[in-house]
Amino acid sequence: MSAEPVHILVTCRKPELLPAATLVFRTLRVGFPDAPVYACFSGDNACCQEEISRAAVAVGAEVYDEYFMSTHDLWVRDMIAMKEEPFWICDTDIVFWRRFEHRPDGSALAGVRVPSFFEPWTLTQYRERLHTCLMRIDPVAFSQSEEKYRGRFPQEPFEPQLESVLQQWQPERKNGAVTHHFYDTLAMAWHAFGGQEFTQAQIESFDHLNCATYADLIAPSLDFDILGAHKAIYENIELARGSWAKQFEWFAAHKEKPPE
Repeated sequence: MSAEPVHILVTCRKPELLPAATLVFRTLRVGFPDAPVYACFSGDNACCQEEISRAAVAVGAEVYDEYFMSTHDLWVRDMIAMKEEPFWICDTDIVFWRRFEHRPDGSALAGVRVPSFFEPWTLTQYRERLHTCLMRIDPVAFSQSEEKYRGRFPQEPFEPQLESVLQQWQPERKNGAVTHHFYDTLAMAWHAFGGQEFTQAQIESFDHLNCATYADLIAPSLDFDILGAHKAIYENIELARGSWAKQFEWFAAHKEKPPE
């Protein structure tokens, strides 16, 4: 059976963030030695296209030269609509430590499950989901899962729609106070019809820096030096080991909005 393709959407808003836009290409073939790889650009890569393309081509990736004026969630939605066979999406801020092994169980989605936590940049309650930093998507199973979920509800005289892919805000008013929930890409799908969680062994086969391509924007709202931590990893990727464990500790310490 041929290896399933890996698709990478590259975002690089300014030259200073080029290391975040190219990090995955340093170890991609450790994690996926045989897979076809396709890289394309989001709309903000004019300053770094040549450098990024060079890094991608060096590991055998096919690079799309045209710009995709699209956000990550729209790109994922379009990929699901266009593809007929299972595929992987992969972020650029990832380091692989060994070959990534996966046995599908028939689910539409597979990824690392991250819990709900209070997100200090957007001041929202981030909703649990399977993280899209590295995710297997079966587009046929996805369509079938959506249809099955919709079938739970009356279809007449109206038919509310399920937006299962795109990012969205969900306000909730209770006792005069409003909690603002953030459903990140595919979070709604996870809550609607679930998916296959990566095993601990799978999680330990790679690490993810988290928010690296926009770390400069969120840095002022965090209680640790994310820019310094990322800079150190770009200079020595071994320092990325254990990043998942640190992130889950942070999630646990930030479950809810702190008292004002």
